[in-house]
Amino acid sequence: MDHLEREKLEQYQILLEETLAGIFGELDQAQLANVKPLLKTTELPGGSILMRQGDASDVIYLVLAGRLQASILDEDQQRIILSDIGRGEPIGEMGVISGAPRTATITALRDCLLVSLTGADFKSVLHSWPGAALPLASKLIERLSPKNRFNTKKPKVVNLCVLPLHPECLASPLANELGASLMHEQRRFGMEEASLVVHDRVSIDAILGAGVADADSSSPSDYRRLLAWLDEQEIRHEMQVFAADAWDSPWTRLCLRFADHVLLVADADGDAKLSDVEQQYLSGATPIITVKQSLWLLHPDDRKIPANTARWLTARTHIPIDGMSHFHCRRGKQSDWHRLARIVSGQACGIVLAGGGARGFAHLGVMRALEEHGIDWDMVGGTSMGAVMGAYGAMDLPSAQVIKLAVHALKNSPTGDFNWFPMMSLLRGHRLKALVRDVVVTALEENVKVEDLWKPFFCVASNYSRAQVEIMRAGALDLAITASVSIPAVFPPVLINGDLLIDGASFNNYPVDVMRASGASRIIGVDLSRDNYWPLPFQIMPSSWQLLVDRVLRTRKHRQFKGLPNLGAIVLNVSLMTGASSQKKMRELVDLQFQPDISRIGLLDWNAFTQAVDLGLKHARELLTADDKVLPRLWYANA
Repeated sequence: MDHLEREKLEQYQILLEETLAGIFGELDQAQLANVKPLLKTTELPGGSILMRQGDASDVIYLVLAGRLQASILDEDQQRIILSDIGRGEPIGEMGVISGAPRTATITALRDCLLVSLTGADFKSVLHSWPGAALPLASKLIERLSPKNRFNTKKPKVVNLCVLPLHPECLASPLANELGASLMHEQRRFGMEEASLVVHDRVSIDAILGAGVADADSSSPSDYRRLLAWLDEQEIRHEMQVFAADAWDSPWTRLCLRFADHVLLVADADGDAKLSDVEQQYLSGATPIITVKQSLWLLHPDDRKIPANTARWLTARTHIPIDGMSHFHCRRGKQSDWHRLARIVSGQACGIVLAGGGARGFAHLGVMRALEEHGIDWDMVGGTSMGAVMGAYGAMDLPSAQVIKLAVHALKNSPTGDFNWFPMMSLLRGHRLKALVRDVVVTALEENVKVEDLWKPFFCVASNYSRAQVEIMRAGALDLAITASVSIPAVFPPVLINGDLLIDGASFNNYPVDVMRASGASRIIGVDLSRDNYWPLPFQIMPSSWQLLVDRVLRTRKHRQFKGLPNLGAIVLNVSLMTGASSQKKMRELVDLQFQPDISRIGLLDWNAFTQAVDLGLKHARELLTADDKVLPRLWYANA
């Protein structure tokens, strides 16, 4: 190891020792002194490939600075992203132990500094200190356990770049305001000692000297000094926020190279075309910068609902539309800034609402109880009736107003327009479309798109044409919700882009996994299914004539065949059965689970609105006040 490598390792000494301890267990100073000469530093520019899928597993790496991404090629040679790899994480130790080829391709998302240890030296350490094998084995067993196969939690973002898309949009004040919100959220989540620093060209030049912020390889002395100082800042602070220029400059390029996540900030009413910096570095078939990008659209404080978000996303086809694709923020509304801070720092709270017909009214009661306790959510997802209620949850409206709007929108049953010629469905679906349209229009006074909601929202439908799940994140909100609630054989399918879509419960009635993949680190789930079983008190199925007499001529109290569902309920229940087993698995992924007992409310009992809301409210209140351990203080938005 030469002098330069020793200097680099000394700079990262604490992080290096913590990373080694995570692999080998606690090492004393003598053991560390034996390991360090075996390490070799590697500087990897952003966009470079560290290893390819199928390569020999002969080296392990430890990440000291930067971020990398693991991906594989599937059978169709399509690239599938597995995970991000951040500072302090090892790479390739499992392959070295097993001797198997590399299972993934590892690409540097930004400039990285790594240390490597050959496979031979790694095994030598294990043989020299047998005690080191135990913590390593425990770590590998934990990683391979079924419990962690669903764990899609991503490493915490360290470096954010605020990139203005127009010169009139000043990055420095926005970065400072975002930094203040990030610090507020860090403290709220118990990280009292967490620190954050905001960098812009003025602050850099004030500390390191005039012009240093724009230093590049043409000024090697200043450039090395700038890079060393920024590396030191990354070690000393939990997060860094870089305020870039709106134009192509050495400082902007440096901000992009250091970023783990680029926030493209603009006035929502401005020109949506790609900026010169986006075209040069962030888009195209082979972008120079490949880290996560998100749109950050600023709105006036009095805006009721965003509009025309699609024109921003359409211009940026390289940004996949997901829970992190775009954020809406009113300039003077602090809660919007705090929501943005939670999402981009990996602390987002998502709420997932399951389907369940008329029982879904209970969702409103749970959301009201959460509001009473000062608990907010940052992202919303749902299926079927959960999609209807979830749309309200993404509008950022008070719960009392939402319940009032729902009462108005749901005043008529959506299942009353029978189809006298049932070629595709028992019902014509006109009432359902009107109901869903009222849910949107009555609340917002206009038809909006999914991407225009204040909070990131998705709903799940089933694509009948392609026999696959359909995650609806964009397009007309009323159409997406209608597709999600269109029970097969009861309502007609919804035609979108040439595909027939039906109720999402057929594939995923409780899309907790989708929410986790969307970026939520904490998930509140409202599951309307129950595991209760009530055997029927008779031995022979009644005839159609007996059922007709029983239901028409006898009061509910004196009926002989209680418990038998009607045709609509049977069809609805059958559509739910497919996803019932996965729904139970989804409960394991929820951090805060609500499961109100609404079993006495029928799936098509549209007159039970008040009863269902009250049951959801009562259940949630009881759970939230039962035990402090159920709800740690970090869940409270006003903590």
